[in-house]
Amino acid sequence: MAKTISIIGASGSVGSTLAAQILRSKLLGRGDRLQLVAHGVSSSSSKLLATRIDLMDAFDDDSVDIELVANIQDTEGDIVVMCAGAGLGGNLKDRRDLGKFNLPVFEEIAKLCAEVVPSSTFIIVSNPVELAVEIFAEKLGRERVIGMGAEQDSLRFARAIAHDLGLSRHEVFASVLGEHGQAMVPLWSSVKVETNDPTIVNSLAALIERSKEVPLAQRAAKLKSVVFELLQGEQIEEAYEVTRRALPDARIFAQPLITGHAIHSTPNATANATLRFLSATLGTDARPLHGQVVLVGELASIRGVCGVPLTVKRDGWELGTLSISSEEQLSQIRLSAASIANYLMAVRC
Repeated sequence: MAKTISIIGASGSVGSTLAAQILRSKLLGRGDRLQLVAHGVSSSSSKLLATRIDLMDAFDDDSVDIELVANIQDTEGDIVVMCAGAGLGGNLKDRRDLGKFNLPVFEEIAKLCAEVVPSSTFIIVSNPVELAVEIFAEKLGRERVIGMGAEQDSLRFARAIAHDLGLSRHEVFASVLGEHGQAMVPLWSSVKVETNDPTIVNSLAALIERSKEVPLAQRAAKLKSVVFELLQGEQIEEAYEVTRRALPDARIFAQPLITGHAIHSTPNATANATLRFLSATLGTDARPLHGQVVLVGELASIRGVCGVPLTVKRDGWELGTLSISSEEQLSQIRLSAASIANYLMAVRC
């Protein structure tokens, strides 16, 4: 049966990068469709027309139908990826700052999607991802709305650990739950390495012990302060070097700030994390994932949006296995969920 993936906001850096990665991954084949969805604005449609031709020049061997869709009302995807909205840049330094700008965008697009593709699966990329997840879940049902932020954070955590242990990320699994932002919760108890090498195992244990010496919130705040000071002087290389000397759990709070400052987005990392959800939804990848979803008490009695471990299939998400080693970690997840809830209430009031 032919499949259709729709990317709303495909003219942006993340959307266009994702389109290329989808085609390169061969998730879609002959007879399948990739819809590049504009906003009914001529400038957006013109850019997407050029993007479509460029993608066809690169990937037409597989005969995927790459379609330009000028209006959201004509979206037909079995899977819809939401990338539209303002991004970081200028005076917008934190994902939460985007809320007041993107709230009306999210509400309008969610309303239109509920009218034309009410049974589709939605992968939310736009920030603040928690805000978009809440709005889309209200319009379309929570079971098929998933934010990809927790997966991106988990991949960053795994990469940082792998770097310090001299491994590839393929050999490390790690989870970051809660918010995709300032209240995220990296879980050392979730970390697994695919080796029995005693040197590596001991090095990981040493990292975990060092992480307990000073609270993460204190270490992350200090690191971000140093990074912001360096960025004011456009000292990009020095800022990255400072983060490399920090422990992995604090590093993931600061490195994306540098990348976002330098190129105003993280298109490749974001597209890569999103591609994992598309692979899972299409049934070609059964690996565990992490994502922001609306909970109704399934985990720690949390009711609201929170990043959690997931398994994802065509008909939506299910809660995955949670690696918790202490009541303190569970409390951190609850606090993150509460922080998200307070933010969402404030931005929507």
